[in-house]
Amino acid sequence: MKQAFNSLKRRMQLLVSRAVVNVINDSLKTQNLQISMLADDDADDVERFQNYGHSSVPPAGSEAIVLSVGGMRQQLVAVVVDNKGTRLNAGKPGDSALYHMEGHYFLLTEEGEVRLKCKRYIIEAEEVVIDAPETRMTGHATILGGSNTTGTSEAADHISAGISGKDHTHREHDGPTTGRPQ
Repeated sequence: MKQAFNSLKRRMQLLVSRAVVNVINDSLKTQNLQISMLADDDADDVERFQNYGHSSVPPAGSEAIVLSVGGMRQQLVAVVVDNKGTRLNAGKPGDSALYHMEGHYFLLTEEGEVRLKCKRYIIEAEEVVIDAPETRMTGHATILGGSNTTGTSEAADHISAGISGKDHTHREHDGPTTGRPQ
């Protein structure tokens, strides 16, 4: 009886463990990890479950919470993996973020803002619609395709092929030079 109780006690103690991730295999349908738990207690092919619609490949050295299914170390699954050194922090209650270890992120704030910080933003879509009463861009814009404008376009000057629209004059039908636009 005591032996059965000790076996059950051991299984209960091993149900939940902390681990360090050594190797990540992301080529399978379910990501597999190689982890280290207690001293000299390594495990290979530990399935890592992730939330539907989201996938990540944590860097080696990340920490994991693993469960021993049925209390057996031969049936480990990782349910959470985090990396304290790369996690985006200093958020406010309710904030939500998607982040990368290199520092770029997508942040939803309590103020209703969506903040994106990245080196390059690429959109591949059949159509992009921005429905806002005001749109502001602070940098240079390059349009590689055509441009259609409905409504008023306002600018202090318009330069086309190096010619100013504000100060432009030209000869009119072999006659005198036109005046500048008014």
